[in-house]
Amino acid sequence: MKCIFLIIFCFISFIGYSQKSSLAVGANSDLLLESPAYDLYYGFQAKYGLKNRNYILGNVGYSTANITFIGADYSYDLINFSNIFKAYTNAGVGAEFYSEKWKQSGRRVKETYIPLNVQIGMELAIAKKLQIYAGYKAKYYIDEDAFDPNYLNFGVRFPLSASLKIL
Repeated sequence: MKCIFLIIFCFISFIGYSQKSSLAVGANSDLLLESPAYDLYYGFQAKYGLKNRNYILGNVGYSTANITFIGADYSYDLINFSNIFKAYTNAGVGAEFYSEKWKQSGRRVKETYIPLNVQIGMELAIAKKLQIYAGYKAKYYIDEDAFDPNYLNFGVRFPLSASLKIL
């Protein structure tokens, strides 16, 4: 329950700053490209522009592996052609909360993992109010000392207008 309040507070904070700088919200997914799992992470994302080529991403969502996640990334545009086509890189940290009830024993298992991630990808502005992106992501789990390099990240974002008066 505390996590839900934290998520709502973060999104309201992002929306409150939309009058002063660039903000975009959207949906994103990470697909683990390894068999037999092929886990799919899906959720919401907020993008907050800091300067011309720098921005912060906030992510929250769920996965098919019974994991709820929250995270933040710092991104930098390597290539930017008139905000139509971008090649970017980012690095970030997150928290993954695993929870599952075992059928055999009826016992609930809960674990928390802290992954560091790096990503490289491309973004394309389809229209003035629509951006699509795809990238390759690798994660390093600190507590487990495990490297998980095969994630395909993709999603869609909708830039919010600077004149939007929400709060």
